[in-house]
Amino acid sequence: MRATAVAPRTRGYQATPGGSQWTGTLHLLRLALRRDRVRLSVWIAILTVMMVYAPNTVKMAYPEEAQRWARVNLLKTPAGMMLGGPMFGGNETDLGAMMANELMLTLIIATSILAILTVIRHTRAEEENGAAELMLSSVVGRHARTYAALILIGGVNAILAVTMTLAMTAIGFDVVDAAAMCLGVTGVAMVFGAVAAVTAQLWRQARTATGAAMAALALAALVRGVGDVIDNSGSALSWFSPIAWAQQMRAFVDVRWWPFALLVVLAVLLMAAATVLESRRQYDAGNIPSSGERPNARPIRNVLSLHLTLQRGQTIGWTVGMFLGGLAFGSMTKSLLDAAKDNELLARVLAAQGNDGVYTTMTQFLAAAATAYVVTAVMRVWSDEQSGLGEAVLAGAVSRWRWLFSAVAAALIGSAVLVFFAGLGNGLGAGITLGEPGTIVKLTLAGLAFVPAMAVVAGIAALAVALRHAWIGWLAVTFVVTSLYLGALLRLPKWLIDLSPVGRTTAPSNVPVVALVVMVVVAAALTLLAGAIYQHRDAL
Repeated sequence: MRATAVAPRTRGYQATPGGSQWTGTLHLLRLALRRDRVRLSVWIAILTVMMVYAPNTVKMAYPEEAQRWARVNLLKTPAGMMLGGPMFGGNETDLGAMMANELMLTLIIATSILAILTVIRHTRAEEENGAAELMLSSVVGRHARTYAALILIGGVNAILAVTMTLAMTAIGFDVVDAAAMCLGVTGVAMVFGAVAAVTAQLWRQARTATGAAMAALALAALVRGVGDVIDNSGSALSWFSPIAWAQQMRAFVDVRWWPFALLVVLAVLLMAAATVLESRRQYDAGNIPSSGERPNARPIRNVLSLHLTLQRGQTIGWTVGMFLGGLAFGSMTKSLLDAAKDNELLARVLAAQGNDGVYTTMTQFLAAAATAYVVTAVMRVWSDEQSGLGEAVLAGAVSRWRWLFSAVAAALIGSAVLVFFAGLGNGLGAGITLGEPGTIVKLTLAGLAFVPAMAVVAGIAALAVALRHAWIGWLAVTFVVTSLYLGALLRLPKWLIDLSPVGRTTAPSNVPVVALVVMVVVAAALTLLAGAIYQHRDAL
């Protein structure tokens, strides 16, 4: 009689023999730094420059005390509170307090997005594309990858806290207040980096984990905004959002440090939760099981439908955000018109361009944000090629031309949905506050006028895929945003600013038909060139 020995079933990943669960963390940290050195350096440089650019812009727009009070009253409106931050009733026209109120939320969202993307990139995304399997075949502990990513983003946040504080101090701000503001910003970013570490353990797909972390960030911003609308110094509801904790440090008003301790405690608790969750799952699995195949699901009949299905969640999330952003922008129109009565600069702009000039600027800002969605959607072809997912599609009866062009078409369809709802939100906000129902239709159609501009950006992103240089696509987004926001301050030549497809689209002030036709032609040429290069280059 033979006895069969059955190995005990283990749960989760076992520690590396002869090492701990954190063995190899420093080696993976050095690898991550090498991979992301350019990407992170660009983020740090841009965010640091913002600390110098924003105060100068505000001083130029509001040089006198009366004009600053008009701005304060504008930001005390519900839309202003949602887009800015709480008012504490002291030093409200002080430049530092204005920066903390107006700039802090933007910086928090930007640094938090950086933290989320970085953590997911070095954790769940590496499991999805198989790179983590190579690492774990060496002497690497179970938690090494997660903590290498968290240490990396912690170091980035520390550098940002120092560089942004020094930048503000260099232009005359108090060092303690500047440090409080910058530590609050980076503290929230660290919290959402830890949130991303948790979602990376919950879901198997990197896109789902990223979307869940981004949804948590959006929810925190919404809760903070609604809470501050209830009480413009911050209500009880505001304290349910870590974003409010940073703003309640009251930089440049009455600095207090204990809310920062709350951010530290929450970040540590989330890291501990990520560690526990990672111990409870198998490699390439999530604590939340995948929903699995649905036998009755509608079949995907063509490549375009496949692209649309893959980016469906991303499109829905962006659409909701763009609609709410447009609604907030539009609802500020009446307050902006009232503020122009006491602001000579705004009054001159409105006298020269009318209300349509304000609507054009708002729509351009929303369209500039949509360019990031377009590049992300088209660059999915490149990421799928890197992960090997695109190989399964191209192994069938699908040409490279069709695969790439379908991605561009899907990105354009998605961007059309985005700018439509952005224009609708903008129109609803402006039309309701001004009592002008016709504005709703006008601004909705104005949003659709930016589709040719989105097509140009999609063509550039397709060229980036063909050339295997993702930075080309993101350079286009950076140029569009920089020319729109910083063109005047940086004194960029007019011919350079006019190269921006978003800047050249001036609806609803006027519809530049010739410029729109040229954009369509340029977009088609870029896409065809990208297709020709992609067709003849080697796949990964």
